[in-house]
Amino acid sequence: MKKRTIKLAVLGLMMTAVLFNCKKDNTDPTTPDQGITDALKAVTMATVTPAAPVAVVSTPSSFATSAQANAVNGALGDIASTGVVPASVTAAATAVSGAVSASDVAALNSVSASTIASVSNGGAVPADIKAILDKARANPALAAYLPVFTFPSVGGVTLNGTRIAGTTTIDKIAGVDAVEKVEKVLVNDACVATATATFDGVKTTLDASKATQTATVLAAYNTALAAVPSSATCTSSVTEKYVATRATVNAQGTKALADIENAKAALGSSYDLVKALTNIALLDALSSINALELADKQACTSVSAAATANALAAKNANQALVDAAYATALASATKLKNDAIASCHNEGGSN
Repeated sequence: MKKRTIKLAVLGLMMTAVLFNCKKDNTDPTTPDQGITDALKAVTMATVTPAAPVAVVSTPSSFATSAQANAVNGALGDIASTGVVPASVTAAATAVSGAVSASDVAALNSVSASTIASVSNGGAVPADIKAILDKARANPALAAYLPVFTFPSVGGVTLNGTRIAGTTTIDKIAGVDAVEKVEKVLVNDACVATATATFDGVKTTLDASKATQTATVLAAYNTALAAVPSSATCTSSVTEKYVATRATVNAQGTKALADIENAKAALGSSYDLVKALTNIALLDALSSINALELADKQACTSVSAAATANALAAKNANQALVDAAYATALASATKLKNDAIASCHNEGGSN
């Protein structure tokens, strides 16, 4: 009986030792894994350098009087005094006779000064005269005496006073939003608190970085907006430009018509033809100037609108990159936080 009691006591001691060892091996850590914690603290947000808005590509309009017409106008002044009609004037008369009818010539030479003044002030050319001008432009020989001009373009779209230029935009780059859920495990509260506090500190830093970079993006946007050309200022300069152009064209036409009247006797049968040519060139020039002015003013609006749209598109794209950089860093920090919390849980072991 005594021997059995001793055996039971020894067995009890052995069981106690085993239980003690198991409790020791299963004790949860009081701090997260140091390597994971260090990696979590090292998480930073990538720096985004704001991209500049896409530049608005535009081409200006152009207007130039014909070199052949200038030569004829220059020669008209000497006819009255010399009685000689230069070959350039004769050639011009021939070009008119081959392009338009006698009734067209009569209609052109019947255009009143008030009609010319109306067109000069932006009015439309009378329909019957406009048809003659179109016929003249369609004839290569006569078109050589008419002004040469090109309409402006914005963003690859040619403007003629009726079309609106397109705008270039930048597709928004979507950000990332990835935050993992923390698994629920039985862990040491102090260890979890340490992991959470470390994560919170990192997130605070990331939030501050995002706020700083967002402010940089906004500042770049405001700078871009400040550089957008003023549509009103541009339009005003266009008005001034064409006031001067009209004055020059009208002066040339007035002088040419006066020289023709003075040389009427010497011109003979060429008188009506040369006068008709002068009226064609004058009305065509004024009509072209009217169209160019409208197109240039439209270009002012289009350039301003396109530049504003591009500035906003750049802002949105830059902000999307900032958001994506923040989301990526936050996702990395969240994963490391989860790993740190997981390291707080001892899965158990044996000696």
